[in-house]
Amino acid sequence: MTASIDSTELRERIIAGGEFALIDVRESGLFSHGHLLTACNLPLSRLELGIVTLLPRKATFVVLTDGGDGLAGRAAGVLQTMGYGNIAIHEGGVEAWRAAGGEVFEGINVPSKAFGECVESACATPALGAAEVHSRIAAGDDIIVLDGRPFGEYVDFAIPGAFSCPNSELARHITDLAPSSSTTVVVNCAGRTRSIIGAQTLRNTGLANPVHSLENGTIGWEWAGQTLEFGAGRRPGGVSESSRAWGVRACRSMASATGLGEIDDATLGDWLKDDSRTLYRFDVRSPEEHARGVLAGMTAIEGTQLIQQTDSWVAVRDARIVLGDDCGTRSRFAGHWLKQMGYRDVHVLDTDEVLPVQSTPPDAPMVQPGDAAADGWTILDLSTSLQYMSCHPAGAFWALRSRLAGCAPAADRGLAIFDDEGGHLAALAVADLAGLGIGARVMEGGLEAWIAAGLPVASGYEGALCAMDDQGEAPFEIFDDPDGAKRRYIAWEKGLPAQIERDGLLSFRPMTVTTS
Repeated sequence: MTASIDSTELRERIIAGGEFALIDVRESGLFSHGHLLTACNLPLSRLELGIVTLLPRKATFVVLTDGGDGLAGRAAGVLQTMGYGNIAIHEGGVEAWRAAGGEVFEGINVPSKAFGECVESACATPALGAAEVHSRIAAGDDIIVLDGRPFGEYVDFAIPGAFSCPNSELARHITDLAPSSSTTVVVNCAGRTRSIIGAQTLRNTGLANPVHSLENGTIGWEWAGQTLEFGAGRRPGGVSESSRAWGVRACRSMASATGLGEIDDATLGDWLKDDSRTLYRFDVRSPEEHARGVLAGMTAIEGTQLIQQTDSWVAVRDARIVLGDDCGTRSRFAGHWLKQMGYRDVHVLDTDEVLPVQSTPPDAPMVQPGDAAADGWTILDLSTSLQYMSCHPAGAFWALRSRLAGCAPAADRGLAIFDDEGGHLAALAVADLAGLGIGARVMEGGLEAWIAAGLPVASGYEGALCAMDDQGEAPFEIFDDPDGAKRRYIAWEKGLPAQIERDGLLSFRPMTVTTS
């Protein structure tokens, strides 16, 4: 029988520290409506796909929480079949925590976003308003705007004239992008967090230039009456030797100032043999590099996003964390900030051993899109709801895998299932439905293959078989009042430090670093 833990005991366990994970197994939309601060969100519908990365050591003590709706019990059963044996269920879930007087947090990636606000306050990170930045650009001043988000987000929308340079890449590119120390550097994101972290990163490197965040990012830019640019592609090319060397020196100094550890392959080998500690290994290079291959044995996540979404990648707070890089800057950027976020056992490993990306086909019976369409099969889409609303096979249904038992569509001729996980989520659903006596197959190649076959597509939410609860942070444009949603979001971000202080379960150590 699975153990249980009440809210009082859970709070004591969180305060005690040590290796321990708290995982909320509700869908991301429900999680974002209210959750415990230190919880990581891994929905039951995708549990098997993400748990090994989030909880790599199967002996780690893990508490499963939910909305008091029994999902944690179902998740415990899944984890036990996968070999996880040290599990407890949080009695009553989030509502019991709230009833016991605990703070409940809205939104996603709350620790990272709260940390950004704390950094701005503690480090007095200077910000420039959009109106001033626009007027200085228009006047021809010596100023450059750098977008600290991943390149894919920058392409969606950007400040006109801005260059894409994700935060983890800033140190090694900055002296190429701004060779004159008199150039004003402004770092922006869509809102606040990555603007602040990017700007403070450059300040912490000891860069002589005046550096600012763009106040409220692209949201603030629109509030100032300015328009955004769509489809921009400006980004640094190669790195000059002088800029690379400057970045390495600056990041090594930053790493030293925050007590970041450095290890070699022999030490990593010893840690890999130690089954008493959880070990996370992250390849923090760029997505383009990850597409060509991943550093040996590591999980691919760009350094910028590791800091922005730490709770999505590190469930065991007192675990060891090793950051891999082949240029000496990205890993030290990430480690510099993880140490200040309160992760104590963080180390970097400089390595260039890249292994090809391995893809495995889903373990389930398959059907070609053309065959399914020709024979009149029912199509079931398990991709994200946003993807489904944007584009799906005409006539397809949509559902969450965790709710299929109550809403599986009728399929007289056959049921073809696809997803956004290379067919692996669909394969799990095929097995689930087989247990209910419903036959199904994975649609090979998913939506991309359907489109390539010239088959019709549609958009919209018609065909949804259950509530679309999977989106923790939906685009502002889908709200009835987008501007109001943006204003609430910025106010929420600014209010996080006060709520964290009331909660009392998490503390940060932001510091201004003076480099030599």
